[in-house]
Amino acid sequence: MDEALVTVERLGAAGDGIAYLEGERLFLPYTLPGERWRVRLGRRIHGGRRAEPLERLEGPERAAPLCPHFGRCGGCALQHLPAPLYRDFKIARILAPLARRGLAPGRIDPPALSPPGSRRRLRLAWRRQGRHVRLGFRAPRSHAVVPVSRCPVARAELVALLTPLAALLARLPAAGAGGEALLTRLASGVDLLLDWSKEPGPAERERVAAFAEEQDLARLSLRLPGSATAEPVVVRRQPLLRYGPFAVPFPPGAFLQATAEGETTLRAFVGEQVREGMRVADLFAGLGALSLPLAGRVSRLALFEVTSEAVAAVGEALRARPGSPVTVARRDLAKAPLTADELAAFDLVLLDPPRAGARAQVERLAAASPRRLVYLSCDPASFARDAAILAAGGWRLERLRPVDQFLFAAEVELAALFLRPGGDRA
Repeated sequence: MDEALVTVERLGAAGDGIAYLEGERLFLPYTLPGERWRVRLGRRIHGGRRAEPLERLEGPERAAPLCPHFGRCGGCALQHLPAPLYRDFKIARILAPLARRGLAPGRIDPPALSPPGSRRRLRLAWRRQGRHVRLGFRAPRSHAVVPVSRCPVARAELVALLTPLAALLARLPAAGAGGEALLTRLASGVDLLLDWSKEPGPAERERVAAFAEEQDLARLSLRLPGSATAEPVVVRRQPLLRYGPFAVPFPPGAFLQATAEGETTLRAFVGEQVREGMRVADLFAGLGALSLPLAGRVSRLALFEVTSEAVAAVGEALRARPGSPVTVARRDLAKAPLTADELAAFDLVLLDPPRAGARAQVERLAAASPRRLVYLSCDPASFARDAAILAAGGWRLERLRPVDQFLFAAEVELAALFLRPGGDRA
């Protein structure tokens, strides 16, 4: 049986519609609960089977997609969702993994949604085809590149570079057969990082420099294969991040929150938990975006980060402002988490780990003495796992706020407050 008629019952964690056929779970992209579809059955995967929607037979009203590339580009999965369903989906992405572990927040704040046109970081893929270059996003579950000329979630300054950048790469054979380009919008302008196949010659450097001038880029950097660092080729304006009194240099390719609006929301959530004179530890601190602006309110602020470039950047900013209560140290918290004795020196811990979460550090926190913990996460599953460890150690999940920086994608971020018995409520 190659085709079947099925009814979508709900949405899965990746945003696909979930239907059932003879007891087998089917995953249908770009569908809604309540829709009935004629589908073509695809390959079996872990947990079920993929199916290709062929013909919509009936169902509820759908939202009109904002982008002509929707359905082919893998960047968005949810543009067809009506607003109430979209909001409920994002909240459920966080609450469902918690519920499976018997957890629920004492309070959940309304979701903070970043608006269209706010994404300030775009990671693009490109492939050379003859004399032309395909620049865009990868297709769903594929390495194929879907060229894009528009992106309703991205800042206009980044969208304006899509066509010129593809033309530049087409004229640069030394760039290779394909790679990635990272565009980041900063206050000083656009920072562009390109993968490069081999050391560029004088002609390539001249073209790159001319492109940076023509497009008014702040900086253009190249990263060669096997290199962990990028080489700035053109620096027209030094990219800086201003956090309170600190000006932090932005290393090429460094982590930055996806939208300025999302960063502001996360920083405000952290700030609401900080009391005057507190001693604060910022773990997985990155460039200090969420803690450095609070330096004037605390008696001690200690940043811990594994990335040497980020530690060096924060260190440079601190040296320019001597006398602050801030320190920064390089530490791999996955391999060498802060001990209970080290954590005892702090009143509040800020935790913002990568997608895999912070199991090793959370296991130490479960038995540590600080009474307040702010945990920021971009992965609800690893957060729920870590939250269960904390709950077993006596922490209470007091408050949670969904933060949607990934508009129309299945991903969602969150900010959570954990308190120990005796810790005052937020």
